[in-house]
Amino acid sequence: MKKIAVVGVGNILFKDEGIGVFIVKYLQENYVFKPKIDLIDAGTLGFRLMEYLEDYDNIILVDTISIKDKAGSVYRLTAEDLAGIGSYHQTAHEVEVLQMLELTALKGKRAETIIIGIVPENICISEIGLTKPLENEGFKTATYQVLKELEKLEIKYEKVNSLSLRDVVIKHFGSYNGELVKQRIGDENYRNC
Repeated sequence: MKKIAVVGVGNILFKDEGIGVFIVKYLQENYVFKPKIDLIDAGTLGFRLMEYLEDYDNIILVDTISIKDKAGSVYRLTAEDLAGIGSYHQTAHEVEVLQMLELTALKGKRAETIIIGIVPENICISEIGLTKPLENEGFKTATYQVLKELEKLEIKYEKVNSLSLRDVVIKHFGSYNGELVKQRIGDENYRNC
């Protein structure tokens, strides 16, 4: 049986740059897949991304992509397509992704990789969340495309929950577009210290 993974890449602390990670978390919370696949929050792993590219047969990599187009636009690219886009490698993690794809190809073992790239509006603001174009169209289109790619790999899926993007991000990261989760730490256990 093939080893398949959806890998979300990006820095969640810089607004739209976190969309790949958010999509992976959204899929984890809302869907079940048969046969089982791995949903991986790769964040800004850098060289450790190479392990995934070598260990899996198929990877769907979800990330922002620096292309001059309308924010929220979604692209489906192969690893070879990505290497040919000169404007792509503008952020540190974009450079690392491209380097890992190239290095694993040189080593002779790389997963069949499809990149779902979303054009960001803002990757400079330090805030967990998404801008409106990515929150509305980009997120929905990219998530739909990931599911379609899984179908092509003969993976069946079922939606089992209906958590919103906002609720998923708050659950995993404690904040969404400036909205913080305030949790009172219980005082019942301090006497046991």
